[in-house]
Amino acid sequence: MEEQIAQPAEQEIYGPRSMSFYTLVKKTFAGFFGGVAGTAVMVMIFLATSSILQPVLGGVSEVSPEEISPLFIVVLLGMVFATTLVSSMVGTLLLSYTERDRYTRISTTMGQVFIMNIVIFAFVLPVYLMTSSTNLQLTAYTAGIQVILGATASALVLELIHDAKYPILAVYNTILAILVSTTISFFLFYITGNATILLFIALPMIWGLIGFFQAAVAMFYYWVFQTWGTDYLATATEMGTDYGIQDETEEEEEEKHEDVEGGDFLNQ
Repeated sequence: MEEQIAQPAEQEIYGPRSMSFYTLVKKTFAGFFGGVAGTAVMVMIFLATSSILQPVLGGVSEVSPEEISPLFIVVLLGMVFATTLVSSMVGTLLLSYTERDRYTRISTTMGQVFIMNIVIFAFVLPVYLMTSSTNLQLTAYTAGIQVILGATASALVLELIHDAKYPILAVYNTILAILVSTTISFFLFYITGNATILLFIALPMIWGLIGFFQAAVAMFYYWVFQTWGTDYLATATEMGTDYGIQDETEEEEEEKHEDVEGGDFLNQ
């Protein structure tokens, strides 16, 4: 009886955490509303500068760089950066409150998310400047890449700070969310042929799926652990023999090896 009581406690300590369906719903909506916050900022900037951002409405592939206002790239940079930053900050904050007992370092997370978005913006800025004078379609692709990188990095920062035991699980759920959202975006663009629609649905969809897969992948992995009893994704789990790490059997053989050379010398 004592063994049966001790086993669940041991799994709770050493195994992955369990996740309820209610938490899955909370995470999905928390991520979704984080994306909505970023989209709201984008809409406000878009309405305030609609005369400058007019090429976006007509489709960037139909407009040459010579036909747009010189302020276009400046406003576009500000809009994409503000949108990505707000969605990353709000989405991360709302997700952290879905498991308040687990996400305890919220201030640290917010600071790292802010720094990460600054770093991403600094790296894509030269790409914006190069593509804006040659091909506006490449500029639009760069904006999409910045949004995806910002969401991916922010979600990983949240998970890696609070879950040092299962960083691989965080990588899996984040990458799955990005892949699914990207696939849906390409499918919608293929059907509608209008990239403007993606401007308004991309962030809520990306962050909603990030929240969904954070819970869904954790639920699935918990089932795998309960079924097979092996913690495959824990950092302490070894698969095969890692380079530079001796096998335990080899260490035991070395410890048991006796020095018989000294005895032979004395017998001579």
